[in-house]
Amino acid sequence: MKLFTDGALTHDTACASPVMSEFTEPRPDAASRSRPQADLARTMQALPQGVALLLSDLLSALLTYLLVNAAMEIIGNPPLARGYAYIWLAIWLLLRAQQGMYPGYGKAPHTELRHHTLTTIQAAFAQFAVTYAVHDFDRSRIGLGLLWVLLYFVSLPLRYLTRAALIHFGYFGRPVAIIGGGKTGSITVHHLRQHPSYGLRPIAVYDDNPKLIGRELHGVPIVGDLQEAVTQPRALHAIISIPGARASVQRDIINAVRATYAITWATPDFFGVPNQALIPHTIGTHASLEIRNNLRSLRSRFVKRYIDIVAGVLILVAITPLLLLISLAIRIDSPGPVIYRARRVGRQGQRFDCLKFRTMHRDAERKLGALLAAHPELRDEYEATHKLRVDPRITRVGEILRRTSLDELPQLFNVLRGEMSLVGPRPIVQAEIQKYGEIYRLFTQVRPGMTGYWQVNGRSDTSYDERVEMDNFYITNWTPWLDFVILVQTVRVVFKGKGAY
Repeated sequence: MKLFTDGALTHDTACASPVMSEFTEPRPDAASRSRPQADLARTMQALPQGVALLLSDLLSALLTYLLVNAAMEIIGNPPLARGYAYIWLAIWLLLRAQQGMYPGYGKAPHTELRHHTLTTIQAAFAQFAVTYAVHDFDRSRIGLGLLWVLLYFVSLPLRYLTRAALIHFGYFGRPVAIIGGGKTGSITVHHLRQHPSYGLRPIAVYDDNPKLIGRELHGVPIVGDLQEAVTQPRALHAIISIPGARASVQRDIINAVRATYAITWATPDFFGVPNQALIPHTIGTHASLEIRNNLRSLRSRFVKRYIDIVAGVLILVAITPLLLLISLAIRIDSPGPVIYRARRVGRQGQRFDCLKFRTMHRDAERKLGALLAAHPELRDEYEATHKLRVDPRITRVGEILRRTSLDELPQLFNVLRGEMSLVGPRPIVQAEIQKYGEIYRLFTQVRPGMTGYWQVNGRSDTSYDERVEMDNFYITNWTPWLDFVILVQTVRVVFKGKGAY
């Protein structure tokens, strides 16, 4: 019996003896275990993970409360009332639970950060309002303000550490079945395997191509056809990754899968459309998607520029001694100016001087010409990426500066002058415009960044086309939350020093 029409299924029988992965659960036995029982067992798998993250937040709340009261004692203010503080911290936990943060499967990093920020702000404003209403605001406002500020910065790292421990010991993630083993399915499996913090663990792939059944897709077995995916589900969550199917076939597949699985995601044929700006709406009985243009949001642009100025000034003041030490080291290491001015293309296509610490010898161009003339294979590398892994032009101090990205610190002055942003697409030269093609029009709508999506997702280890694609993703999916995540990831990438040369 076929479950789908229009040739969606080409096989009526399931594949025998499918390959099993380490996460694959035993196939439910209809005689000994009903489907509701199996679903309940799978649902209960998430309970310990959610409890662990809840306890992590609870520990953060208690630790923050103790730190605030210790600070109150030092400055001679009365401590926060225990019962009063505990009630509001409990409300904070409830808000986070309502946002699905326990355990928080399937949330992108910037979505998780947005929920973390909003729940903390909501609880803080509610407590301030109630405290003000009972006329106890003057006496406790310092303690309350310190409580929520500390809680915001303490709870998120502790949550990340708890989740990292769960991932390390193999206890984090919801098993998911991938419907479709083609290109989109392959991309889906690869991304979820590479990012276990997303909380979705592919355990089985289903596809109607008999040549694929029995093979593996990035370590995940392709265990059967689409009929088996519906008749013998191995997970509560299914991700349908067949965007190329006809609309009628997609409808049949989605409806059949949705009736079988508790959670169903479907990948639409929206490649190239900003996926972080899609908002569902309903028009009568039809679904509609709003595609927001965050670049046109004056509020978001104001927030971005405000953060650039405030954070730029604070960072510049904090690292002034480091800037002086680097300048001295460059002077001692090789003759020439400390600062190098690189002509780059900025917002609205305007050219500006991108400031960097000099990392090359004064006769760098002559050395490059001689090297490329003697080694044609290096010329191909340079023309493809505008970089060389082994570059004789770089000084000893310059190599260190490039590995640690410290050579880009002077760009803080570009940020304060409004020529660049802390986060944005990679600054490009005039010769690169033609390589960007149609994307260049989008590129000119934003300021280039000191760091960006490309820098924290591969850096110089990626191909040029991948860099352009990453810049395009950032521009079309830009939100302030994405900027915050990139800034945090930049610190991690710089310390690792991976992919920088």
